[in-house]
Amino acid sequence: MKQTVKTSRAAGQLEKMFRELNKHYFAGKLPEPIISLKKTPSAYGHITCSKVWQAGGENKYEINISSATLDRPIEETASTLLHEMVHEYCMETSIRDTSNNGVYHNRRFKEQAETHGLTVDHHEKYGWTITSPSEELLDFIIFQGWQDIQMGERLAWSDMAGTGAGSKAPGGGYALSAVPSSGAPRKFGSSVRTARSCS
Repeated sequence: MKQTVKTSRAAGQLEKMFRELNKHYFAGKLPEPIISLKKTPSAYGHITCSKVWQAGGENKYEINISSATLDRPIEETASTLLHEMVHEYCMETSIRDTSNNGVYHNRRFKEQAETHGLTVDHHEKYGWTITSPSEELLDFIIFQGWQDIQMGERLAWSDMAGTGAGSKAPGGGYALSAVPSSGAPRKFGSSVRTARSCS
């Protein structure tokens, strides 16, 4: 199998992963989003809170996987993607999965994440947001033969200091998750904070 060392191939791999996870955990019912690769120094990924993309005659959500963390083990990347898919499921089914202006992942998020292949731990400040792959998800990843994405965008000092441009989806709010910072726990695709302004 070819190594994933081009952004087009990485995006394509993530799109395939979305489709397989969607079939396996959501009976194929989630609308396919636009998968983007943007540098988000404060998160492993995020999903927009509305369908901000127009593709053909369809409006679509955007799920971003941070280009700065693409080179994590594939089970962590899959866990982040699935975390964002749980948010999409909750939006599609009108489940309020966050509170405190989208910052706190509540028990409804925990319940849905655990139902859909993730294990969830509690973070004191951000709620039920620390997600990691369940044993069943790990087995699914192995069965699929998914391989690590062997590339990642380097962070500039301005990104780490919070003075960089960051990444905000066009058209409004987004949900951040998986904050890779020294003060937050890092676990398989851990999602430590949400800055979701669409609640």
